[in-house]
Amino acid sequence: MRKPILLACLLIPAVLLCACSKEEAVSENEQQEVNSLVKEWMADDSTTEAVTAASDEIDAGATPLDRFTYTIRDDGTAVILKYKGNDKDVVVTSQIGGNTVTEIGQYAFEAAWDIETLTLPDTITVIGEQAFLDCDSMTTINIPSGVTKLPRATFAGCCALSELTIPASVTETQEELLSGCQLTDLHVLNPELTYQSWGLEELDPKCTIHAPEGAAILQWAQENGFPTATE
Repeated sequence: MRKPILLACLLIPAVLLCACSKEEAVSENEQQEVNSLVKEWMADDSTTEAVTAASDEIDAGATPLDRFTYTIRDDGTAVILKYKGNDKDVVVTSQIGGNTVTEIGQYAFEAAWDIETLTLPDTITVIGEQAFLDCDSMTTINIPSGVTKLPRATFAGCCALSELTIPASVTETQEELLSGCQLTDLHVLNPELTYQSWGLEELDPKCTIHAPEGAAILQWAQENGFPTATE
């Protein structure tokens, strides 16, 4: 969705190089490098076009499939690319026509202002950058236990979110993870997970951070004046 802008960043240098004087002409190696970068970028993005499943069967009780754009990858797994409904309560299916849903794509739920509760299936292992950006009515969301990374600004702007649990499976996080949230309680179940500029410094009053005894996040919390609780 945002790939044209990034692709342009790869193509512009090539155009500029082609406009150089003869003395500064592009070498064959330089041109090959540009072509290689473009080819690699295009090949790496498997979610630019929606590939539908042979069947539209989904889990019982899941939000209807017509509320989503999705794609089926070559390995048979499904990726949720975009939510386009206006439901208050959304349940993402774990499979589409027998294809396991394993990923929530970048910006997939961005500015889904109507959502209040969002339930993700246990089959999800990947959550894209800014996947839930500005879901400002969302009060409840679960992070499946198969997820290992929470990328930049995953929940940024989710100002109605008051409580969140980061499961023990998460070993990597990025900055602005919780920027703009109004959390009262944050549960961090991995004792080795460290704070990475998530945006909690913005909170007033500060939230209570719950974690196993001796957890790295508890030390950060105590050093920065956050109330803590062990669990």
